[in-house]
Amino acid sequence: MPEFRRILIVKLSAMGDVLHALPAVAYLRRAAPSAEIHWAVDARFAELLEGNPGIAKVVPLPIKEWKGRLGSPAAWREAITATRALRRERYDAAFDVQGNIKSGVVTFLSGAPIRYGFPREVARERQNLWFTNRRPPASEQDRHVTQKILRVVSAPFGALFAMEELRGEVANIPEETAAASRLLEELLPGASPCLAVHPGTTWNTKRMDPSFWAESVRILRKTFPGMGTYLSWGSEPEREECDAIRELSGGRVVLLPRLGFRALAAAYRACGHVIAPDTGPLHLAAVAGAKTVSVFRATDGNRNAPVGPDHRFLQAPLPCTACLRRECDRDAECRASLRPAEVAAAMSGLMVESVGSAAKKGEAL
Repeated sequence: MPEFRRILIVKLSAMGDVLHALPAVAYLRRAAPSAEIHWAVDARFAELLEGNPGIAKVVPLPIKEWKGRLGSPAAWREAITATRALRRERYDAAFDVQGNIKSGVVTFLSGAPIRYGFPREVARERQNLWFTNRRPPASEQDRHVTQKILRVVSAPFGALFAMEELRGEVANIPEETAAASRLLEELLPGASPCLAVHPGTTWNTKRMDPSFWAESVRILRKTFPGMGTYLSWGSEPEREECDAIRELSGGRVVLLPRLGFRALAAAYRACGHVIAPDTGPLHLAAVAGAKTVSVFRATDGNRNAPVGPDHRFLQAPLPCTACLRRECDRDAECRASLRPAEVAAAMSGLMVESVGSAAKKGEAL
């Protein structure tokens, strides 16, 4: 077994991708308990990692900002300063679990003599291979993206891992947890069970119409009359989308305020149940411990969806599903191939389990 004193994980973006990589921290804490784990991340997503007990240092890098100022001498000076700070850490090993050019550059500039990364068939961009010097072979059994990440991270330690035993974590302090519970109660007093819906996503070919989410909520309310529904959003177009869902859904549906990552994680944990397309907040909800039902169209649920007994996903049944196209002539047909009743049925099963678990706890007390 190698004796690593200090390890760097490089996973810069985006939100969902960073969350998919969090089980790597849990793995390394077991495999190398005496090592310090640092994580280089785009500054926009550093909040997801702050306070994580397994991460000794978060290294926020304003990658997007630098990219927008490539012609600025100040941007280059900032990048050089950041590189020198990375090198001062004297990393024994770095793990590039993003697999594109920018993550490869950061991995190389870290100065780590041993730099693990994806093999050619897994790396997002072939040029990433220029910057790594250890590339564990891919395994056919690794269909989920987290499995692919753990295959790289586990390579120095015998490449053995059990994904179902390794959970990610977004840390919340007690004050954040209490604030989330108060917020839900103030918006919809006495609501039970609670459901969060996050409809927004950056790809049009992942999105569903507001009427789809509204109908899912209406069907669920027939089974759970006291249910409260909370709509989360992160941009003005998403807020407008949530307004449309609220109007179509009927009573006991409210918009959450715009929340930061940690506050949103606490809100999802307090809700306990979330429905969404393949989007960053879906994966945040899963890491926070909420039960989820997700909808996949252009992306592959077997690769990206939350895993475990508390999670369900629906995949568009078209033969061209998981096409990875951001625009498609069959987009309307693809949306219509998924039914709100399917989402409601899947979430209803999870809610029944939650009610049963709560009743058992009450009896035990």
